[in-house]
Amino acid sequence: MHLNKVQDKIIEEFESIIDQVKGKFRYFRHFANLGRSLPNTTTVERTEDKMIKLTRSKIWLDAAYKDGKVYYAGDSDSSIIKGILMLYIKVFSGRTPKEIIDSDVYFTHEINLHNYLPLNRRNELSSVLQRMRAFATRFKISNLNADDSNISLAV
Repeated sequence: MHLNKVQDKIIEEFESIIDQVKGKFRYFRHFANLGRSLPNTTTVERTEDKMIKLTRSKIWLDAAYKDGKVYYAGDSDSSIIKGILMLYIKVFSGRTPKEIIDSDVYFTHEINLHNYLPLNRRNELSSVLQRMRAFATRFKISNLNADDSNISLAV
């Protein structure tokens, strides 16, 4: 499924539940529930080298490159941020580095996430997106050597 279709699906899911999540508390409870309900396949080692620095929450992100595509794994000590992180992973995992680098991430605006989040939390999401794109950029650069079809990088 194309990256934009995944974003559109997330938007549709939020539109279908928007009446149920009116109000800031219920809105974020939905993200917290999403973060708690994820399978263990998206977990990452909670090590210092995988932690995104200068964020209020502890956020860990890692990526692997296999068969020309990037696969992300992430975690957070905040269930709300973990839920949001998992949406980013849903959008970007299994994409080529070029798709990730060139993408327009619009689902966060369409579901009004930026309207509800305080500035420090918006900055955390910006850091996540920057790290995801940094992974994609490094994989794209390392892919110039065609022998590196399955690699993992620490950013």
